[in-house]
Amino acid sequence: MFSKQLLQNLFFITVIGILGYVSMNLYRENNTEEVQKSPYPLFVVKGYDLVRFNENGQKIYEIEGPEMRHFDDERGSTLDDPFLTHFTLEDQRDWTARSDIALVNEDQSLITMNDNVVLTKFDKKDAKTTILNTSQLFVHDKGEKVTNDVWTKIRTYPNNTIEGIGLDGYPKIGQFNLLKDVKSYYETIKDESNP
Repeated sequence: MFSKQLLQNLFFITVIGILGYVSMNLYRENNTEEVQKSPYPLFVVKGYDLVRFNENGQKIYEIEGPEMRHFDDERGSTLDDPFLTHFTLEDQRDWTARSDIALVNEDQSLITMNDNVVLTKFDKKDAKTTILNTSQLFVHDKGEKVTNDVWTKIRTYPNNTIEGIGLDGYPKIGQFNLLKDVKSYYETIKDESNP
């Protein structure tokens, strides 16, 4: 009789514990308020000039523009009319990019350039400048890699044009690969001295 009563009490205590646990979880789910993100930035900087350095104190890149809005959450910073300049180890200009707007994520590992993006890669060896036009460009790994999944046009001056959808590029070494629907145009330059 004693063991039967003990088993009944343990059963009721277990059932009450389970019901208490379920009711606490339901109460917590129904009464938690979702924190609203402020539509306003934490601060606004007029005439910004951001410079990023490596561990040896050498300039990696610089971003300039008229206005930056910084949010204190995963939205990071929004840059108006940014002009991005990447540097070589010798502190020479390697490549530049500009757009209408850019987003820098919270830990600065990704820069998303949007609307009217123009990337210019300068090649001092053979004097061929490469110009890339697109509507969106993701700059990864402090500028080591650029990607997108939209239409992109690449022109290597003076006479080669490639266009397609999707980009996988490494501006430091001047390698840009289009991923699908690729079309290439080669423009011959007419010598006007020999008609």
